[in-house]
Amino acid sequence: MLESVVAGYEVCSRIGGATTVRPNVHSHGTWGAIGTAVAVARLGDAAATTIREVINLAASMSPANTWTPALEGATIRNLYPGRSAWNGLLAAELHACGFTSLPDAPSDVYGTILADTYDPELAIAGLDTVGHGERFRIEQNYFKLHACCRYNHFALDAVATLRRGHHLAATDVASVDVTTIPFGARMADPAPATMLAAKFSIPYAVAASLVLGRSDTTAFEPTALADPRIRDLARRVTVRTDASMSPRSLDQPTARVRVALRDGRMLEAGTTVARGDAAAPVGDDEIVDKFLALTSPVLGDRRAREAVVAVRAADTVKDVRELTAILTTA
Repeated sequence: MLESVVAGYEVCSRIGGATTVRPNVHSHGTWGAIGTAVAVARLGDAAATTIREVINLAASMSPANTWTPALEGATIRNLYPGRSAWNGLLAAELHACGFTSLPDAPSDVYGTILADTYDPELAIAGLDTVGHGERFRIEQNYFKLHACCRYNHFALDAVATLRRGHHLAATDVASVDVTTIPFGARMADPAPATMLAAKFSIPYAVAASLVLGRSDTTAFEPTALADPRIRDLARRVTVRTDASMSPRSLDQPTARVRVALRDGRMLEAGTTVARGDAAAPVGDDEIVDKFLALTSPVLGDRRAREAVVAVRAADTVKDVRELTAILTTA
């Protein structure tokens, strides 16, 4: 099971990294179809030639998803990963039924339809040394510590720095100026209408972080969304973009935040790599705390803590049902 997860993640991430998607293509639910197909095929001990064919079948079934539903708060966006997983499962079944594929479907789908560029050589670069000096892609994962779109995280990390360093209170703030990656221009709506839209709004996320002192799921729930303090401050958050900033940057700023205080002072902080990235990792305790905060309301605290223990020992279980049984409600 673990080998299958690692393999699916590796292939999915490599194809994603080799792709420069078109501006309105939302990759959730696109590359995932290939990742799921690889994991399923590997779980069934498929031969390498079979896995190659399953990859190509899944690529030809990749859904075309856009950013628009996310930005407007349409929850169909939440179906993207599940639909991609379903297509990945179906790809393995279709192969067993005799369906055939293109010899290089990723180049066809991403190179001509969903992306501006696709570099197949980049997808396999360094593959021979993975696990032998080169880290697996799953070891380079990004953990979301804020309950919203990753492109908010750069500004939110800078805001958190200011909050900690200056004991900043929202009532002290006159206005906020955020400069971030070019995509930030599409995330500048100060008055999102739904919880999902709020997760894709830089002004709302920054304002909620300042007013509530947090950016967990509660900061985006209906009660917070209706908070007049957050709404008022969000209208005073300006979003600018800088073409030199990139979400993939490890050595260049990804956000600069300037906070004008009512007493005339100006505070400023920036972010390069957001916390939770493999290049800026956080301790296991912080990851576990987030897991427990999300799962305890569903599973109960005892079962959620049992799940943590079980996952950490996943390489020793004899039957995966020992793990999945814990991850369902009693």
